[in-house]
Amino acid sequence: MTGVIVMTGCTVNGPAPQGQALFDEAEENYLRYRGFVNELQTTLADEDWTIGQLGVYGMQPVECDGDDQYRFDLNRSIQLDGSQREAYAKTVEEFLTDNDMTPQRRVLGENDQEGQLIQVTVRDEGDFSQLLIEIRKDGRVRIAAETVCWPGNAFDLSDMLFGDIYFLGDYLPSDVESPTDPLFFGITPGDPQFATETPAPTETPSP
Repeated sequence: MTGVIVMTGCTVNGPAPQGQALFDEAEENYLRYRGFVNELQTTLADEDWTIGQLGVYGMQPVECDGDDQYRFDLNRSIQLDGSQREAYAKTVEEFLTDNDMTPQRRVLGENDQEGQLIQVTVRDEGDFSQLLIEIRKDGRVRIAAETVCWPGNAFDLSDMLFGDIYFLGDYLPSDVESPTDPLFFGITPGDPQFATETPAPTETPSP
């Protein structure tokens, strides 16, 4: 994994799934939340969005507060037309409202400030503890998603997803990805289809 982040305020009811049950449930959670974010992205632009860094690609399990809880974190950004940012904010609000969420909007900075920022936020609704959409005056749009915590051990899940692969070595997409690209969950050792600029690494030999 890329590292462990501890999050407080999550609870688990009942025993956490393990083994294949954990993988299957996590895959369902992942595809559902990623599908939602991809739909949101598509309302603004269906071209390539910048990922930025692998730690927020959106697939690596993050440990919540407790041994048997995990979540996913995602970040995407894109450069759009700054003159249309009010329209973008309205599009985002309408999409979230249509999906039974209650978005909150705020504006940071004055009209004459280059860094003025529109923020549309949803908290503790659906699959998200926080879903943040930021639209800068220059048209830069960023989406940051932090899912709720689900039952299951983050390290066990990471092992099932990535095994012994050092996936930081350009295995997962690290530069850009379109919201219309097919979703996947986990990697296939030696299969380069998810690598971006370098060949996929080979599986680490067993000792």
